Amino acid sequence: MDFYEVVAKRRSVRKFMEKPVPEEVLIRVLDAGRWAPSAGNTQPWHFIIITDADVKGKIAKICTEFSRKAWAEFPPQTARYLAARGGSWDKSGMAKIPVLIAVCYSVPKQMREELILGSAWCAVQNILLAATAEGLGSCIYTFYNIEEERRIKQILEVPENYRIATLIQLGYSKEEPQKPSRKELKEIVSYQHF
Repeated sequence: MDFYEVVAKRRSVRKFMEKPVPEEVLIRVLDAGRWAPSAGNTQPWHFIIITDADVKGKIAKICTEFSRKAWAEFPPQTARYLAARGGSWDKSGMAKIPVLIAVCYSVPKQMREELILGSAWCAVQNILLAATAEGLGSCIYTFYNIEEERRIKQILEVPENYRIATLIQLGYSKEEPQKPSRKELKEIVSYQHF
């Protein structure tokens, strides 16, 4: 698969086989994250690999609790749209996903957090694309609020000076996810001026 095929094929997978991800494949995927660009070459990330069933179960319980509350506040059309794409407030399935990766980052003094957060997301994108190239499915989980992140940090014993950008769900896809729509280039690109 060439690079542009990988980019076009990447999907948010929400149904995974319980088949383990071989260590050598996981290492290659993580190494792609390591090579991401970062502001000032800070390389601010730390990847926590979570495969323990008990830890994944605790994370799934917290994510379900916060997701349920958030979905209750969504406008009906938002909930319908997400549900049609396979989304749900029920995150209990996270407990059975072969690998969760907590992408953490710390902000060096004198640097703006958005630069460092952006750097962490560059690593996330590299990981997602590498996973696709390896035949894996992936999906990001972002926190609904700071309290949810705080509770996940406690479980994972993340130091106080680190944040979690996202949890990446990783494994072999049970089914081919539907192709999402994308805006046409003419809708999102302009030259010289907005």
